[in-house]
Amino acid sequence: MRGAKARLGAIAAICALAPAAGFAAEVPAAPDKPASAAHNQAKPTDCAGYGAGFFKLGDTGFCARAGYDVMGFVAKDFATHDIGLVGQRLPSSSYLAGVPILYYYDKNFSKQTNAPYPGVDAQVNFVAIRQTDLGELIGYVNVRAAGQFQKDESGGWGYVSNNSVNGSIAEGLVDQAWIRLGGLEMGIQPSMFGFARWGYSISPGYSSLVNTPAVSYTYRVDNVAGSNNSVSASIALEDPSRRDMEDGVLADYGRTYWPDVVAQARFGTPNLLLHIGGALHEIHDVAAWDCCGSPDHTLWGAAATAGGEYRFKWSNLVGPAAGETYGRFLLQVAAARGAIGYLGIPFFATDYVVGGDGDVKLTTGYSAVASYEHLWTPTVKSSITYSIFDTSEASDMEMLGPDEPMWFDVKVRGSLLQGGVEDMIQPGLTVGAEAGYTWTTATGIYAGASAAPLNVAFPNVAAYVRKFF
Repeated sequence: MRGAKARLGAIAAICALAPAAGFAAEVPAAPDKPASAAHNQAKPTDCAGYGAGFFKLGDTGFCARAGYDVMGFVAKDFATHDIGLVGQRLPSSSYLAGVPILYYYDKNFSKQTNAPYPGVDAQVNFVAIRQTDLGELIGYVNVRAAGQFQKDESGGWGYVSNNSVNGSIAEGLVDQAWIRLGGLEMGIQPSMFGFARWGYSISPGYSSLVNTPAVSYTYRVDNVAGSNNSVSASIALEDPSRRDMEDGVLADYGRTYWPDVVAQARFGTPNLLLHIGGALHEIHDVAAWDCCGSPDHTLWGAAATAGGEYRFKWSNLVGPAAGETYGRFLLQVAAARGAIGYLGIPFFATDYVVGGDGDVKLTTGYSAVASYEHLWTPTVKSSITYSIFDTSEASDMEMLGPDEPMWFDVKVRGSLLQGGVEDMIQPGLTVGAEAGYTWTTATGIYAGASAAPLNVAFPNVAAYVRKFF
C-alpha cells in the first residue's frame, strides 16, 4: 500500500527542516547569503576570518567549527481519512505476468491521528577548512536523528524515524559527509537538482531536497563583467536508489548500472538567485521478469526544474512607511517523466508501470511551490507557502482474455497551504508555530470508464522550540 501510509502525520515531516545550522552546504551559495556576496570576500588569514566559532585544529593548518541544531515539537494531524493506493496484476490468458491494475480507496486513519504527538530533530555538525595550492579544501559532516512518537494502526504508541534511508535508520544518521577541493566534491551531499529550500515553512512543501552519495563538480565565475554577480554550472553523478519510486508489483527496480546524471546552473546577485536543473534516471525493471519470466527492459526517466528567489527591503519599494521590514519570495517548479522521486511529493505514484509483456510505461507528474517570508523585526518573522502536485500513472492496453481489453490511468492531484510565525527570543533560541491544510483528489479511468473521484482534506498544526549554534 502507498499514498496514505506514506503521508501519515503530514506535520511529522517537520523533522525534515532546513539544513543544520553551522555551515551552508549549498553550491554555490544559500539564498540567505547570495552567491556574489558569499565568495567575493578576501581569503581569511586566520581562523577568525572564517566567522564566529572557528578555531585552529592543532598544527594541521585547518580551521574548524562544531555546531548543533536541536528542535523539539508537538504536532497534531487532523486527518481521519486519506487516499490509499494498491497495485495488483490481474490474471490474463495472454500474459503470464498478468495485466497491471491500480486501485485507490478511502483509508481510515482515525486511530493514528486522534492525539497530539511529540518529536525531536537533533543534529551535530563539524566543518574543517584550509587553503591549498589547488583551492580551498573543506570537509563537512552532519549527523542527524529525527523522529516522533506516534500511534500505529492499532492505536498503540511507537517511535517513527523520519530520516531513515532505504529503510535503514543507521544509514540515515549520516545526513551529510563530504570533502570539497576547489569545485570537486565527493560524499553524501545535497543533490544538485534541488533548489535551496521547499519554501520558508518549517515543514516541507512539495519540492525535492535530498542528500545523496555523489561526485560533483562546480565551475564558478564571480564578479561577472565587473559586477557583483556570479554564475555557476555543476554536474553530478548521484546515487539513484534514493530517488526510486517502486511498489514491487507495478514497478520493481533491478540492478542499476548507471548513476543518476544531474546538472545545475545558477545565477546570483546580492538580491536574486536563479536556478535550473535537470536529471536522467535509469530504469531497469524486473517486476514482470521476477513474476513470470517476461522480458526485462532498461530505459531512462528524466526530470527538470527551475526556481528563483528574490530578497528585498520593503521601504525600497513602497517608501519610508514600511520601516525596517524585509521580505523574500521563492518560486520553484519541477516536472518529471519516469523520475517521480525528483518532485518531492508523497508516495502517490511509481516511476513507471510494467505491462504483462514487460513493456514499461513511464509515469508523468509535476510539482510547484510558492513561498513568501516577512521579517517584521530582526527576530520575528512569518511565512506563507502554497504548493501543488499532479501525477498520472497509467498502463498500456492489454488483453485479459479474448475481446476483454484492460488499461488504467489514475491521476492524483494535491495542494498544501502552510502559514507560520517564529520568534528568536535570544540568540540561537527560537520558538514558533505553524498550521497547514492539505487537499488531495484521486481520479481513475479503467478500460475507458471513469471511476468515482475520491477527495480528502484535513488541517494540521505544530509548535516547536529550536536551539542551535
